[in-house]
Amino acid sequence: MGYLISRLLGGGGIAGAVPAVLALVALVDCVRMRADWYWFWIILAFPYIGPLAYFVVVRTSLLGGHQSALVSPYAARRLHARRRLRELQVQLHHWRGPGVLAEAGDELLYLGKTPEAEAHFREALQNGGAVEDVNYGLAQALEIQGRWAEAVPLLQALVAVEPDSHLGEGPLHLGRCLDESGRRDEAEPVLRKLLERRTVIEAQVRLARILYLKGQKEEASKLVAEILLDAKLLPRYLKRQHGRWIRAARGLSATSRLPKPRIGG
Repeated sequence: MGYLISRLLGGGGIAGAVPAVLALVALVDCVRMRADWYWFWIILAFPYIGPLAYFVVVRTSLLGGHQSALVSPYAARRLHARRRLRELQVQLHHWRGPGVLAEAGDELLYLGKTPEAEAHFREALQNGGAVEDVNYGLAQALEIQGRWAEAVPLLQALVAVEPDSHLGEGPLHLGRCLDESGRRDEAEPVLRKLLERRTVIEAQVRLARILYLKGQKEEASKLVAEILLDAKLLPRYLKRQHGRWIRAARGLSATSRLPKPRIGG
């Protein structure tokens, strides 16, 4: 990294700074795409060849593109979202049906285009989209924007139709939105009911924080200890997937700030 900074700040003219600029652009893209760790090392070790290799392998369809073992699942999902969105836009030019609009909203969410995704989901509802097809995606778009209270009725309607919606993600999001909008007395039973069916680390952390707020420190501490004990037994990929919530459990208190929601894990 010191090399990159020195090339940008030092002499050598524009041509001398090109490798450093390429490397910085590639590093920023790596963070956005959540690329595997070894790409950071490749880019830093080879400031000219490394970025070119990264963009060829990860950002294009060459060498197998999204099917390549060198591409992280998250990066592959974003590449798929771009391709699928182009196909859906052609369909939407001819017919703006609720199913196509909702699918386009899902792909826009993965690409970080949240306001556009929200607009597509709302249009899908107006055009007759079913609760189970639209509400989950629209609620996610609102969560990302911090509009927790607006997402609550959407998720309540979804869970009423499908109690275990999206393999438990529906009730988890409902508990999250109730918690974040200050309706913690309502969030607690939602989280407890979810945890009766499956172990969800975020639900455990949120419930523990609510218990700390209510002064039920013994139950909260027991729950945190359970989270940290189970975390030691998780395989590496699950530790990585739930790392933000495992870290949040350490030192958890009534005033702890919890991780922000994001699409794709």
